[in-house]
Amino acid sequence: MKLLFAPLVVSLFLAGCDTYPDIADDSSNRPDPSEASNDTFFGAEDLNESNTAIGTLTGDDTVDHYKFNVGGNFNGPLIVQLNGVTGDADIELYDYNLNLVSWSRNPDGSEEEITVWHDAAFNSDSYDVGLYFIRVYSDHADLISDYTLQYDFDKGNAE
Repeated sequence: MKLLFAPLVVSLFLAGCDTYPDIADDSSNRPDPSEASNDTFFGAEDLNESNTAIGTLTGDDTVDHYKFNVGGNFNGPLIVQLNGVTGDADIELYDYNLNLVSWSRNPDGSEEEITVWHDAAFNSDSYDVGLYFIRVYSDHADLISDYTLQYDFDKGNAE
C-alpha cells in the first residue's frame, strides 16, 4: 500500500503545478506561440525600433506584453515608465528567462516607473543578456484607458 501512496501524492502535487505561468492564453496552461496579439510573452510587441509604445487596456484586453534588447557591452540605468493611464494599471519587468526583475504597482492613476541597473557582465555567456520583457496589466475589468509606455537606457558607462 505504501508503494502506491507515494506516486499518488506526487501525481496529485504535480497536477496542481502551473508549468507555464503567464504565457498561456487559454485555460489549458499550455503555451500558445501564436503572435496574433501581445497578450502573451510569445506575442510581445518589439520595441527595438522605438523606445515608446502607445496601447490600450480594456475589460476584454487587460494585459499587454512588450520586449526590447539594450544590446552591447554596456552598463547603466534602465528606466521603464507607464504614463497616461486614467485608472489603475501596473508594470512588471522580466529578464530574458522570464524571471521577474522588478515591478511598479502604484495606486489609481499614478504614473508607474521601474529603475534597475543593467549589468552587461551578468550572464554574459548568453546572447540574450540585454533582452527584457515588460508586462502592462490591470486587475480591474472595468478599466478602459490608453497609455504610453517608454523605456530609456543610458549607455554612457561603456566597458
